Amino acid sequence: MELTHVAAPPDSMLERAVRAGPGELLWLGDAPFEVRCEPQHATGLLKIVAVAEGEGVVAQGGRRAILREGTFAWIQSDAPFELSMSRGRRLLLRLPLSVVQQRHPGVDLRTAVGRGEEHAGERVVAGLLRQILRESASLSERDCVAAVGVVLEAIGMCGRAPELPRARVERALAEIELRLGDPALQPADIARAQGVSRRYLDGVMAEQLGSSLAAHIRRRRLERAASELSTRPDDTVFEIAARWGFRDTSHFTRLFRGHFATTPAAYRRAALDGLSID
Repeated sequence: MELTHVAAPPDSMLERAVRAGPGELLWLGDAPFEVRCEPQHATGLLKIVAVAEGEGVVAQGGRRAILREGTFAWIQSDAPFELSMSRGRRLLLRLPLSVVQQRHPGVDLRTAVGRGEEHAGERVVAGLLRQILRESASLSERDCVAAVGVVLEAIGMCGRAPELPRARVERALAEIELRLGDPALQPADIARAQGVSRRYLDGVMAEQLGSSLAAHIRRRRLERAASELSTRPDDTVFEIAARWGFRDTSHFTRLFRGHFATTPAAYRRAALDGLSID
């Protein structure tokens, strides 16, 4: 495996190179190669290596991915990496990392992860890269600038960076508060907004808060209803219950009693009389 300290292919490997807007497109020759790069100078570049024919292996940051036809991976030019390619056609797109991060905060930019097969948005990006690679002879420099712009925008369709469990819980709690008054709100809606399964998010909620999504939504609705029972004396119990997602008054009363150990009517009387409710 050849060792290099420059995170850029030599001219002998290039079929074509075009500076395009904030980035640069590099069509690599079809000869096989193996390279280990230990950069000595920072460039601040994020590289996309895309494969249209053949296979490859990329390793960086303790991760290793096989690149099959129609897939791509990120490589950060300022960190050591290894890249091996069999004979075939491949494209390298170099973009300033800061530009990608500013344009698409939260996108998963973990390097040495094969992309373009499972995630729908990443399949779109892989398709764009593959077409750019195949149309090398037909694309003018102006076309290349436009193509890089399209890919840069499409990167926003890629998967989101993995979140820590606490961050997911905080997002879920904020979403619940925002939509608490929607009678149609379901726990699955909160999980879907994060692109995860309800089962997974229920597990995270239970681990962090000791409560499932459904239990938390129910508790917060009951607490909001209790607040209005003591502050909106002109509204009926039915109206308040309906406002917070409880369509059936008897069902609301059972849940309320289970949580506050008293009925909504008794809670309201005590609150209006200035008594404390424990």
